[in-house]
Order: sequence, then C-alpha cells, then structure tokens
Amino acid sequence: MTGSGQAARRGPSLTLRLVGAGLIWMLALLSAGGAVLTTAFRESVLQEFGHRLDAMLRGMIAVTDIGPDGNLVITRPLGDPRFEQIFSGWYWQVAEPSGRLIRSRSLWDSTLPVHDDGTEMRRHEIAGPRGEMLLVAERDLQFPGIAGPVHILVASDRRELDERIRSFDLLLLTALGLFAVGMAFAVVLQVRYGLSPLRAMIADLGAIRRGDTLRLTGKYPQEIAPVSEAMNAVLDHDAALIERARTHVGNLAHSLKTPLSVLRSELHTASDRAIMDEQVRIMTRLIEHHLARASATAGSGRALGAEIPIRPTVEKIAAMLGRIHADRQIKIDIQVPSDVQFRGGREDLEEMLGNLMENACKWAKSRVRITAAAAGPLVIRVEDDGPGLSPDQAAMVARRGARLDEATPGWGLGLGIVTDLVTVNGGALALDRSELGGLCATLTLPGTAGPLT
Repeated sequence: MTGSGQAARRGPSLTLRLVGAGLIWMLALLSAGGAVLTTAFRESVLQEFGHRLDAMLRGMIAVTDIGPDGNLVITRPLGDPRFEQIFSGWYWQVAEPSGRLIRSRSLWDSTLPVHDDGTEMRRHEIAGPRGEMLLVAERDLQFPGIAGPVHILVASDRRELDERIRSFDLLLLTALGLFAVGMAFAVVLQVRYGLSPLRAMIADLGAIRRGDTLRLTGKYPQEIAPVSEAMNAVLDHDAALIERARTHVGNLAHSLKTPLSVLRSELHTASDRAIMDEQVRIMTRLIEHHLARASATAGSGRALGAEIPIRPTVEKIAAMLGRIHADRQIKIDIQVPSDVQFRGGREDLEEMLGNLMENACKWAKSRVRITAAAAGPLVIRVEDDGPGLSPDQAAMVARRGARLDEATPGWGLGLGIVTDLVTVNGGALALDRSELGGLCATLTLPGTAGPLT
C-alpha cells in the first residue's frame, strides 16, 4: 500500500554510516601502521642485539690466546660484570678440540652445546642452563699449535630483548589507542559539522510544513544547493498550480453568476425557453473552457527533470496536421536539431506545440515553419505565411490569452492554455511578425538541466 498517509521507509542513519565507515577505515590504517612499526622495531632491536653479541664475540676472540703450556687461556676479562654473576643470562664459552672447556663464571658448572659449523660467524637460539632462551653468536677459529678448530661463543638471555619489545608494543598500543580515541572524536565532530546543512534543510522543511514559510531560504553548500534549488522549483511550481486552480474556480464561479441570475429571473417570470437555452449554452461553454485550461495546467510539470526530444513531437504533430489540411497542401518545414530537448512533461510540450502549430496551419496560405535552438534558453518559433497580426492585435490577443476569464473559445482558449503552460514551466510566449509574412509565435523556455555540482 502506498500513499501520503504511509510513513516513508527509512534507511540506516547517514551519520552512523559516515562515522562507521570513517572509524573502520581509521582502525584499519592504525592497525596496519602499528603492525609495521612493531615489526620494524623488533627487527631493529634484534639487529642491534646481534651486533652487540658479534662485538662481544670479537672481543672474546681478542682475549683468547695460547699459554706457555700450549693450552688456551683468557688473557683478561671482557669487562662486563654480568659474565661474573652466576646465571646472569650472559655467558661465554671456549671449547678446545680435546674437549677442554673454558667458561665464564656466570655458567657455573653448566655447559652450552657446541655446534661445529665452520669458521663463519653465525647467530642462533639455544636453551640456556635454566631453560631460558639464549641468543648465541659463535664461530670456529684455528690457533697455531692446536690441532683442530677452537669453538668460541657468547650468549645472552632473550628476556632483555623481549622486554624491550614488549615495552615498545605497550607504549605504541597506548599511543595508538589515544590517537584512535582522538580521531574518533574528530570524525564524529567532522560528520556532525558536515551534515549540519542537511539538519538546517530539515528544519526549513519543517517550517514549510507548518506554514511558517513557503520556500527553502537557507544558504546551503554547493554540494546540496542544487537539491535546495530543485525543491524550491517544485514548491514554486505547486504553489503556481494551486493559485491557478483557485483562480480558475473563482473565474468560473464569477462567470456563472450572470447566467444563473438570468435563469433564476426566468424561472420566476414567463420563462422564455430560448433565453434559458442560451444561458445554459453559455454556462456549458464556460465550464468546458475553464475545465480545459485547468486540466492543461493541473497536470503540467509532472516530469520536471525529464528531458524530452523536441523533433519527434514536432514531426508527429506535423504529420497529423498534414492529414487534416491535406486539401490545402500546406508545407510544414521542420528545422529542429535532433539534440534539442525540452525539460518538462511530454504532455505540456505536445499541448503547447499542438495549439501553436494548429493555429499556424489554420491561418497559413501555403507554408508553416518550426525552428528550435537551445543555446542557453530553449527557443521554439512557429511561423506561418498567413495574414498575421498587427502590433495592436498581437497585444490584444496576448492579453486575452493571458487572462483566465475568457468567455469565447478559439484564439483565447488555445493561446490561454499555451500561456498557462509556458508560465507554469517558467517560460514566456511572444507574438510578432514572421519573416514569412504571417505570425511568429516564440516560446522561450528554460534550458535542459546541466549536471549537479
């Protein structure tokens, strides 16, 4: 069921959609940025930590030498007190080919596994003496007088490394969380500020519904200004139709007063049937006249945004008039480009062109010409080579066509309908002398709608 009494279906809130989309996009960017920063920091810390172990391994190699007894000795301490603290997590170990081990005091009586992998420096992880994960830097060296490679390693507990990474992750998470809260608040404010013109438009529409105003009068941004202009056009159009309907009813009522008074007088007197028949005929003509004009304007503009090609309409009307006036052999010259369009209802276009072209064929001697151009406003000219009208006659007919209380059909009704439709569609009708020698009726109408910006 449809109708004005049925509430319009509402979709999701535009504010929620904009805020939700903004927050989702923001969280995605923050998550990606956080992951990149965390990965980069972890790689940087690992690299730094590895370089420290490499430096200590080179220092360990520098202090390792061959003693007077032919065995390896450590000539001086490395200088880091953590190697002297038992199970401190920092260890070094030197393994001779014979199996003899020289260890840091921090290892106490524990040993670290030896990987005989060659003379290149390498890093990897192993389990420490207390089950902790150790990052190890090691290599094999060849010393003079010792048969076989000497394995030297330096190891450090990963907990220090992991703690630094956890501290950075916590700091980063806190910073990004605070940034996300601030950005969310900014998104909400931005959306509310951006949609404030729409709320102002809603308030203006409420004022129109209450009757406080007749049009949207607010100053709107350029993105929604076309909507405001279109709505004002519809409101003005409806107001014009209502006013014309009221005028038609008033004119009809006024026109019927005299015939009704005559009928009332005749009913109370001798009742001359001829007089009564004449008054009924007049009343019938008046009713048909005003109904015709009211029906022509009441349905106008029902497709304000539609763009109707003019040439097919002109060709259709010309074909029909050609059959009607076939005995007079009137030539109808159509000079209308195929891309010229009328913005409005098809019925309006047919009614306006039909009246003007029918009148031109009625008075033409042998030729009728229809031209149209849309360089800015749409201009349509209907010309004939008939007797035409003098300036005084054109002014009189124009006034008559513009009036709403004509008492006779013919020119007044046809041009009256055209004038009403042209006015409702925001245009104008002008009558002038044609180059063909007869009448030139010029319709000036708004151009076709351009793109919304």
